[in-house]
Amino acid sequence: MRVGRKLIVKCKRSLAESCNEVDTMPEVFFFSNTMLEEILHIRNVKHAVDRVISNGGASGVDGMQIDNLRDYLNTHWQSLRSDILSGTYRPQAVRKVEIPKASGGKRMLGIPTVIDRVIQQSISQWLGLKYEGDFHDNSYGFRPNRNAHQAVIKAQEYLNLGYTWVVELDLEQFFDQVNHDILMHLLSKKITDRRVLALIGKYLRCGIMDHGLEQKRTKGTPQGSPLSPLLSNIILNELDTELSSRGHRFVRYADDCSIYAKSNKSATRIMRNITSYIESTLKLKVNREKSKVSKPSQSSLLGFSFFKTQGDWQIRISAKSIERIREKLRQNTRRNTATPMHERLTKLRQIIHGWVDYFRIATNKKVMVTLDELVRRRLRVLLWKQWKTAGNRIRNLMKLGAKRWLAYQHANTRKSYTRTGTSPIVQTTLTNSYFTKLGYEGFADYYYWRTTHQTTLF
Repeated sequence: MRVGRKLIVKCKRSLAESCNEVDTMPEVFFFSNTMLEEILHIRNVKHAVDRVISNGGASGVDGMQIDNLRDYLNTHWQSLRSDILSGTYRPQAVRKVEIPKASGGKRMLGIPTVIDRVIQQSISQWLGLKYEGDFHDNSYGFRPNRNAHQAVIKAQEYLNLGYTWVVELDLEQFFDQVNHDILMHLLSKKITDRRVLALIGKYLRCGIMDHGLEQKRTKGTPQGSPLSPLLSNIILNELDTELSSRGHRFVRYADDCSIYAKSNKSATRIMRNITSYIESTLKLKVNREKSKVSKPSQSSLLGFSFFKTQGDWQIRISAKSIERIREKLRQNTRRNTATPMHERLTKLRQIIHGWVDYFRIATNKKVMVTLDELVRRRLRVLLWKQWKTAGNRIRNLMKLGAKRWLAYQHANTRKSYTRTGTSPIVQTTLTNSYFTKLGYEGFADYYYWRTTHQTTLF
């Protein structure tokens, strides 16, 4: 018995280390009799509940809020578990929500009920451990200890090895096009418990509630469900395997995939052959208008692009990403909204930190400086408008060091807010240091702190 116990502990430790799980279970516990019982193990479900609550989100079609989840499960968990084990449980339809896409248009999300989120999260946690070892090294999305930065740096590595023609594959409405039969066939290769397959099948087929009407679904896995990221990796791992078997250099983050070749001819051939494989074997659609073969400086990957300097390829922020942040800054510094300055600065701080944290691996200090100039210019216009009267403007300009006659001259101008707010007197009184004292932490300063400062401490 002592030897057996030691062996089990050793196996647990070995499996946990190999999966390298930091953000999942504190220890591996899958030693029940069947797969479904393991998924519904109370410790797995408790962890799923914690994840669902921490993720937050809106209610599903039943209206249950996250705040009511624990009380509901404390009362109904045993009966709910029995229904799932017996196969009588029926998932509810997902609630259709449309959100704007960064590139334009709308993205459809399917929001499951809070209870279905817990069940799906429980399945995803357990299956994720089982499938992690099967996934390809060049897959970076929705996996523990992997991120977009690693994907971009891997792409940079290929470029500097001479693979300087990029095949950008765009899978058209990927999550809406996933073929159920192909996905279930792939799952059945590893999942031996038919009840688990049946439960996943129910979630794939559950309807979409749109304005009170339920629409049936025969393909796709809705974005917004905890299970979808794992299922997307399972089916696209087939693409990874195909690319690897052909000897291609590639990186994939969810449904964003870029392949790297040494010549235009080779890249064009890869595009043609891989498109055929995706559409004929995986039954997915390749968007031919958005997919392309290009040089690195004309390509984009996860919001980044590349440029060459001194013989090496470096990472930069893509033009689209820069334009998106500029538009976001404009929206948050509009002068026709009566938002107090301290609230604007708090919101700007959140935007700056999130954006710089993501793009800090890029060599783009000039972009950071330019964005700061945009923000300060718009903040000057805001303050000029907030001062409203000529008297307030004179007093404020004089407090900031302007001569009385000059303050009087500009305070009574009939020029527009924009022209006056960008005039020399306003720029020399509402200086960069003024906004720093006011609480503005700029792009350039935070970028320096997240890059140079943290890597040159001594």
